Amino acid sequence: MPGRLRGKVAIVTGAGGGIGRAVCLAFADEGAALVCSDINRESAGETAAQVRSRGGRAVAIVGDLAREQTASELVAAARAEFGGLTIVVNSAVRDARYLPVTELPLAEWQATIDANLTGPFLLLKHAIPVMIAGGGGSIVLIASQLARAPKPGRAWYASQKGALLSLAKALAVDHAAQNIRANTLSPGPTADQRFLGQWPSEAEAHRNAATLFGRLGTPAEMAAGAVFLASDESSFMTGTDLLIDGGYTTV
Repeated sequence: MPGRLRGKVAIVTGAGGGIGRAVCLAFADEGAALVCSDINRESAGETAAQVRSRGGRAVAIVGDLAREQTASELVAAARAEFGGLTIVVNSAVRDARYLPVTELPLAEWQATIDANLTGPFLLLKHAIPVMIAGGGGSIVLIASQLARAPKPGRAWYASQKGALLSLAKALAVDHAAQNIRANTLSPGPTADQRFLGQWPSEAEAHRNAATLFGRLGTPAEMAAGAVFLASDESSFMTGTDLLIDGGYTTV
């Protein structure tokens, strides 16, 4: 039912991407106000504009999550524009080349660590005190089915997404007493530009989805999971992972 996030304020990182944008739109439809963060100015602005065109409230903040100043700016924007913070969704990701660790340059490994693991740490370091002051909230870290079932050349990605699974568990233990829940959402292969761009055609991408349904998931299907984890419908869930992978990990 609409309104499951009415009165909530959310920061969504990676808001310009397929899943991040879908999360922003779904949250707005459920009543949340949005701080839409992305490293790409045009993409962040477009997502915020789409939220507003649907009658929602949103601001766009551009920044590199590997910088602590970006985390501070995002939290400050949530407080200044909407009066607080109740939800954090980390959907931002930085990619590296698909290479085994024996061939991956240290600079690429470190750049992905900085964005994909240190970035969430920095954001939560600044966000959690504000969430506590407001009475609690929900943290959703976007992980991946590849944390369970890696593919060749993705050691950097599988290990960092696996670390997010453990980070959510640790956050759940540390902050349950402050009414903060922390979970991960693990999408399977999803029909966004990040995945589709790896194949010569969309049809070829779906044929290589490796799911039991023979197709890719949609960003909206992943966003529905994020709405559930952010809302009171999941009030007894913390420290766990919501896997939405079309059966990928059973194949």
